[in-house]
Amino acid sequence: MKKIIPIYIVCALWAHQASAQTTHDFLAAASDGDPVAQYNLAQCYRYGWGSEPNNASYRHYLRLSAEGGEERARGELANNLTTIAPNLASYWRGEESNTLPYDYTYRSFDSGCYYGEIYRGTRDGYGTFVWDSGTIYIGRWENGERYGLGLSIFDTMTIFCTHTTSANGYGAALITAPDTHWAGAKGSLYYVGYLERDLPNGMGTLYDAEGRVTYYGAFADGIPTGPYPTAESFSSYRWIREELANGDTWEGEMTDGVRDGFGIYTWGDGSRWYGFWQDGMRDGSGLYIRSDGALMSGTWENGELKTDN
Repeated sequence: MKKIIPIYIVCALWAHQASAQTTHDFLAAASDGDPVAQYNLAQCYRYGWGSEPNNASYRHYLRLSAEGGEERARGELANNLTTIAPNLASYWRGEESNTLPYDYTYRSFDSGCYYGEIYRGTRDGYGTFVWDSGTIYIGRWENGERYGLGLSIFDTMTIFCTHTTSANGYGAALITAPDTHWAGAKGSLYYVGYLERDLPNGMGTLYDAEGRVTYYGAFADGIPTGPYPTAESFSSYRWIREELANGDTWEGEMTDGVRDGFGIYTWGDGSRWYGFWQDGMRDGSGLYIRSDGALMSGTWENGELKTDN
């Protein structure tokens, strides 16, 4: 065994140097637009072959490779996006859907890609943007900017809100990483209230993993600024997840056992409705994401859809 160890070390060093040289070669060819080299370089960044693992670089070169027509990259991108952005996943598979209610167009950007409605050459209407950094936005656009109802998906949380030119407005944020928590509010997973720059700002409510209110009051840049309530102060307010008899699920705010506030309704086919409820019925604005990725926003009043934008 003692004689084998030095040989193993030499082989490992040789493999590392060869891998580094391969990464360098892939990088040169990838910069020249070779989709096969871009795909191979993406795998190097994914697994740390000849370089440190880098998810953003992996996603960037994988996208460039897919845009260049490399089938392996297109398939890998589709698999990565199937559950998050099914319409974009279908695009990468070449499955142009006739069921989408709008004319969706693909656009490539330095920082990522867009698949959705285009008006006069810019993002306008419904669409999905996937940044190479990993952030995803699904919802409304106006003049190339997020505007109106939308869903932002980050590494550690999902945020639903109405975007304006100056702020996010009222919405909800759900922490999706088990080891993450709000600054100054460890153990809180759900937030409903006012957001600005994707952070709690203004009045809002925090709930823990058991659905109990942990804080209700003012926030500044994501940090609670007021006194915490006593355990009994908001005992009738809960965050609940329900498995319904028909196979659908619902989770969100309830007051005295009745849906009231923000909630997410998921049908058995994977379609979802993000929106607001009052006295057990949809009431207010919401975003509908069909299982194939088609989008629709609307306003409800006493359980009836009043407008479809």
